[in-house]
This record gives sequence, structure tokens and C-alpha cells, in this order.
Amino acid sequence: MKLLFSATPAFGHILPLVPLMQAAVEAGHSVGLLSSAGFQAAITDELPPEVAFLGAGAMPGEFSGEAARHTGADVFHPTPAVIGEIFGGARIDLGLADSIDKAAGWHADLVIAEPFDAVGPLVAARLGIAWHRAGLGPALPAVISDEIDRAASARHDRPVPASSYLDPCPPQLQDPDWSPGSPVRPVRPRAHRRAKDVALELSEFDTPGKPTVLVTFGTIFSDPDVLATAVAAVADSGANVLATLGSSLRHPTASQEIQADPRVRYVPFVPLGQLLDRADLVVGAGGVGTILGTLAHGLPMVLWPQGADQPINAARAAASGTAITVDSAAAIRAAAAEALENSAYRREARKVAAEIADRPDPGAVIAGIAQP
Repeated sequence: MKLLFSATPAFGHILPLVPLMQAAVEAGHSVGLLSSAGFQAAITDELPPEVAFLGAGAMPGEFSGEAARHTGADVFHPTPAVIGEIFGGARIDLGLADSIDKAAGWHADLVIAEPFDAVGPLVAARLGIAWHRAGLGPALPAVISDEIDRAASARHDRPVPASSYLDPCPPQLQDPDWSPGSPVRPVRPRAHRRAKDVALELSEFDTPGKPTVLVTFGTIFSDPDVLATAVAAVADSGANVLATLGSSLRHPTASQEIQADPRVRYVPFVPLGQLLDRADLVVGAGGVGTILGTLAHGLPMVLWPQGADQPINAARAAASGTAITVDSAAAIRAAAAEALENSAYRREARKVAAEIADRPDPGAVIAGIAQP
């Protein structure tokens, strides 16, 4: 079969789908990824080499900017209605026709779309093929998913419901009030890792016996000032710090070198799974890939949400007993010390890791949905 994955052009939306793509490739299926052509160069090294990239539609800066002009809202701190206009409105307006053409030309047999992606379901409807929703983490609250559907439906006929929901979220993090609209297929998530690790040469810390804290704020909300204050707070707690430099829509120079600190080692983009091998604790913003990848490794977290769905994800992680949430950089030092010293957080994280390990692997899930 030809399995077409459809996703928003952003690392946090595509990387969690990679294990499913790899499983599909290993099962002998043809696999494609439908996303913005502008993101191809950035994502290619993170995908299995067999995946065909179908470039169509706008980049986040373009469709977010279009939604901002249409609504007059701050897209970095949006309401559910604005989120709907970003993903179900502007992104559809700027790329659906091209996406349909690319999918039809590739002769897709089945579509797998992530929760923020309104393109894939509409492509499937136009081609008359089935589609599945692949979750990224805790299910989107209905108030957000309904707004995305509302905005998309205002422009096109509502697509048929998903054939199933591929759920990577362990029950400890899932909203207990969640009501899936289609049959649920659990799937095992993992931290992103390439087939071959990235070359990473880091000098030893001056105090190698201290715990190491990974500080990562992703690629969209990686404001360099936020990163610098978070890193300083963790370093002041006495821990060694491994920090990822990201890129941001608002700060194109975010990846420039930050002033050296003997307690801190900065790295460029490196797959999360490779960095987690070195960490005792993760400090981040609450992206789903970071949360599930960290918990798959059995590590606790300190989360400082910056926007989008991060407050939702962080709240679910905190409710599971695996994370401490904070609302300022000033609170990170004490939170990091508490998460490292209080064994309850690591114990709960290991419980979630065991639950994740028991979930069906991506190969089994692909076998279940890719029936002839």
C-alpha cells in the first residue's frame, strides 16, 4: 500500500510520526510525507531515507501570519478560535489545492494525519480513501479540535470521521474525560533518534559527579532570553547543564552561540533520544515529543510552558506525578532541585516508562491499519 502521512511543517508535529513511518517502510509499504516544501531540507535527515516527501502548502510563519492578519490576534498566545483559524483556516487556504494534487499524483491509498493537521482528512475525502488520526501526546481538548474542524468545515465539506485514533499517550497522561470519536489503537511512543547517532563531541563537566539536566525548549518557542534564564536557573541549582539551541519564528538568531559557562554545554539540534541518554532530569516547555520521549526513558521533568498546547501537556504530566510545572524562570531552580532530590518523581516516571513499554509497537499498529 501507499501510506501518506500528512503533518504540519514543524519538528514537534512530524518527529513523533517517524516510528510509524519506519514501521511502514519495514513492512514493505510505500511511505510519503505531505508537508510544506519549505520544510523539506530541515526534516529530511530525520526521516527514513525511503520516505517520499510531497512538498505542498505554506510554512508556519506564512499561515500563522495570515491567521494573525485575519483575526488581529497574537498567534503565540492564541485562543482556541485563533488556533482553529491557524490550522483549519489559513493553512487550508494556502495549501489544500496543491496538497490534493500532490497526493493524487502519488496515488495515495491511505492517509495518516496528526491532530493539528486539517489537510490530510480533506485530501482523503477528495481522493475517496480512508484516513487515521495519529495522536502526538495527550488528546487535544475538544474546544481546540472542534475549532480546527469548524474553520476547515467553513471552507470545505466536513470529511468522513477517522477510521481510528492511534494513541501514543499512556493513561497516566491522558485526560480522563477524553471521549475519542473513533476506535482507539494504542501505540508505543519513543524519543526521536536517527538510525545513526549525530556526532557529538562535548568536553567533560568540571564536576562530573553532579546530576546532568537537559534543558530544551524546542524549535518554535525557543526564545533565546527564555533559554538563557532557564539555563542559568538550573546551573544555580548545582547541576550540570546540557542545553539545546533552537530556532524560533520570532528570533531567527536564536541559534547563535550563547556566552560560555563552565557548568553548561550547549548543543545544536540533536535527536532527543541521544541527549536523554546523558540526562537525569529534563527542563522544557511541555512539547508532546519531549514529554513522551522523556517518560519513555523514565526521567522526571520540570516544565515551563510557553504557548500552544504546552500548558495542557504540562498539566497532564504534573497530574501524573512525573513533573513539576512552573510559571517563571525564578521558580526553576527550586523545582529542579526538588525533582532531583525527591525520588517520587523518578519513581512515577519509571512507572509510566513501564506502561509505555507495554504498548503495541508501531509495526503492530501499521499491520492493523494497512489491511488490503
